Amino acid sequence: MKNIIWIVIDTLRSDMLASCLSETAVYNEIDEVIEQGILFTDVMTSGGSTRISAPSYFSSLRPGLTGMIHHGVQTIRNFKDDVLTVTEHFKYYGYQTFRWDDSSLDSCQPKRGFDVFESGYPTLEHTPHRNYDNDRRDAFIARVRQSKKPFFVNFHLDYIHDFGGNQKTSWTTNEYLKVVARQAKDFKALWDKLAPGPDDIVVVTSDHGCVLDENYIEYDKSMPWGFANNKTRVFASFIAEGLTPTKKHELIRSIDIAPTLLDLALGKEMNAQGVSLKSALQGGPVPELIGISERNVSFDVTGITDYACVRKQNWAFYFHKGAPMALYDNSEGTNVTDHMGEGLPVEEELLTFYKELVLEGPQTATELYEQTGISLSDIRTEIEASILLPVFSWSEETRLCIDALLDQILNTELILLDADSSGEVEKEVKTKYSNRLYIRHVEAKDLPLPMMLNKGLELAKAPFTVTATPDCQYTENFCYSLREMFLAKTDTVLSYPNIKRLISDNREMEYIGNDDCFDELMFSRLGSIFEHKTATAAYSLPHFNEVGACAMFETETMRNAGCFSTSTTDFLAKTWHKLNRLGRVRHVNKGLVISKDRTILRPVMPCPENEHDTKISILVPLNGIADHKLLPMFLTMLSKQTEKSVEIILLNQTADTAIITALAKNFPELKIRKINRTGEFHDLLNSGLYAAKGEYLFWSDVSDKLLPTCLTVLVNQIDGKSNVTAVKCGHFLQNTSNSANDVQPVGQVREMLCEVCDLRGLLYKRRLHNDVGIFRTPNDNEQGWDMSVRLALVKPFELIEEPLIIASRTFQFNMQPSIESYHRILRSSISSMGNTIDLVRLYEDDFYRHRADQARYILEDEMMLTLELINKSGISSGALLRVPKAHVTK
Repeated sequence: MKNIIWIVIDTLRSDMLASCLSETAVYNEIDEVIEQGILFTDVMTSGGSTRISAPSYFSSLRPGLTGMIHHGVQTIRNFKDDVLTVTEHFKYYGYQTFRWDDSSLDSCQPKRGFDVFESGYPTLEHTPHRNYDNDRRDAFIARVRQSKKPFFVNFHLDYIHDFGGNQKTSWTTNEYLKVVARQAKDFKALWDKLAPGPDDIVVVTSDHGCVLDENYIEYDKSMPWGFANNKTRVFASFIAEGLTPTKKHELIRSIDIAPTLLDLALGKEMNAQGVSLKSALQGGPVPELIGISERNVSFDVTGITDYACVRKQNWAFYFHKGAPMALYDNSEGTNVTDHMGEGLPVEEELLTFYKELVLEGPQTATELYEQTGISLSDIRTEIEASILLPVFSWSEETRLCIDALLDQILNTELILLDADSSGEVEKEVKTKYSNRLYIRHVEAKDLPLPMMLNKGLELAKAPFTVTATPDCQYTENFCYSLREMFLAKTDTVLSYPNIKRLISDNREMEYIGNDDCFDELMFSRLGSIFEHKTATAAYSLPHFNEVGACAMFETETMRNAGCFSTSTTDFLAKTWHKLNRLGRVRHVNKGLVISKDRTILRPVMPCPENEHDTKISILVPLNGIADHKLLPMFLTMLSKQTEKSVEIILLNQTADTAIITALAKNFPELKIRKINRTGEFHDLLNSGLYAAKGEYLFWSDVSDKLLPTCLTVLVNQIDGKSNVTAVKCGHFLQNTSNSANDVQPVGQVREMLCEVCDLRGLLYKRRLHNDVGIFRTPNDNEQGWDMSVRLALVKPFELIEEPLIIASRTFQFNMQPSIESYHRILRSSISSMGNTIDLVRLYEDDFYRHRADQARYILEDEMMLTLELINKSGISSGALLRVPKAHVTK
């Protein structure tokens, strides 16, 4: 079996190539290559954009049957489940299948059937040296050539497309030809590295053309039915051993390419609407063909489109909602004279073709396949990943979540576990997704969440299962990238992703594409990401579920491990902990999950938080005999707090425990627990974290004096408020002369980068450690500082400026920060922001109040001062700088 190499050069008109008889173009490297094969100079595409034409030529179906019949990005999610692609055919026959797109923005090619689905940088501007011939593409080519099977690979080249996208209203023919010349050099670089040989069959073509020398935005508004040759006439060259180079000027269609490749390689039929040109390539006549292009102006999925054009040679017949509209002779120019109604024989011929193909023909791919004698089960491979999605109610966020999970790269099934007693979820699913084949609605009313997931696990068909939460959206490579970890490292038992959190977005768009696409379209403007420390995530399970709600595991491994834990307290953490005993938990450092929740950095399931027997856990480290002597006064003070729902955890770092035990007996009214741990200080602090049972945590120095109402005032500011995660009060710092300085609290990370801070006076939700992890700085002098920064990165602290504490030590726990401590804090902060000096993140609250462009203008001076402060610190972080991109909002 021969390899198949399909190269698509985006936005390349055939009349702009010298080899295709252009009177304007200069001979270039593309001409040089395509003249080595059988070159068709007149190929009609199925639409004037990649989003319409690509699914059509991959499936060999007219656009009305694919579901993708609009130029907008949202049309990608309309690709129909019952459509078979040529990729799936080749995979069925034993090929390894690869896809490459120079740009990592939204994926216009159908995803099903691809084993490897990769792309480069978001745009040419993001590439090294403004060159698509770069390291990522080289690595992909090497991966293709290392395939141990015959391969099918599709390359999509974006050099011309990128420049077209940068034209605000129009570009001239001269400008276009200069860009084509640059694309030609890029194409030749790809060609030389691919080095096609006798075992390869190659086709080089384009997906659509473009409008030149006029305002293409106004052109589209005034002529949404415009399927003129400038948009839909391209070329195709078939290059293979045994094919004699020649040129053919008869009309063929882009939907004929896939059947031809399948026939050339395997002698198999695709049973779709295109025809194989194998006979013509072997010297026979080119069949007399009529092409069709279609388009909808809305996102509605209809078999009969808003506009259509059928073409035979130079004659183009236009239709509007199935009715004849106009007949043009393209040899006269673009849409010059309407000849409809003149009684020309070609009008009747084209009308008959349209009626038979569209009006009276199959309205779905399923109907067509029934006529041609194939079914999905004949060709489509098995489900590769099962997605478990518990849903408790219906909302717009639920729809967005489901849409994203139905648009995954792998062959997936979505097991929707419906716990909604109102019946609205079931109604919406049946209404909105009645034509989707791979969503399974499962009744799960009155079941606790662990039992819901176990029910889904029992039904899962795929070798891999992934959990998802309806409170988030997902990139198209969510499942694909999680599975890559299992394929790369065989000891993996659980893989989980980063989360990206939106700060602000008032544009009417959905987050479609992979993680790189989301970075460019949204995250680079007003979003935030955080580096996750996978080592501590596995270490701290099951105390803190740093993994979160979204993770992938092998289905049989989970079943053999006893399925999901049915514990009433953080069952997911205990479940992941079970798997952690069987292998490695691995973090995928990509933002595959998208959330709008300001208060989380890890995805969570939409279930009520655990009931807590205790409101506050007060954690008190004791470093030695001096601290032991202060303990009686400290416990007496705590006994007078007006907040009574507290537990006191004494963290003893010395071997002497008798005095603590004796003292505790003197305060029977207090709930006191003791933890003894010698060794590293951060291990002592973490042992307290693990032991704490309170809903909120409060770290106290044994030398501090708390006003009787201190805890009550703090808890009143946070209790029952979902948008508040931590609250901090001021304190009096009493010096040796018994005078006191009023120390104001700080709540923003950017403030913590300017002055030393600690955990004094901070009351915060214990669950935040699911997001930020545990104490990990080995140096005792910045434990509280480092943790304060990480907690504030979740959300800035609410502040109570009133002093509620009297302190005799400058910093808690005898911290003695140094300049080295400051440098470590800076590095840790930058690392936590994704190795980025993220000015958007540091000024997040300001961006909530303003548009990106306004906020950037207002805050520019202050942001630059923060950047200058970091630069003057002298640390070498190697970090990126991220500032907001201004964009137009509605």
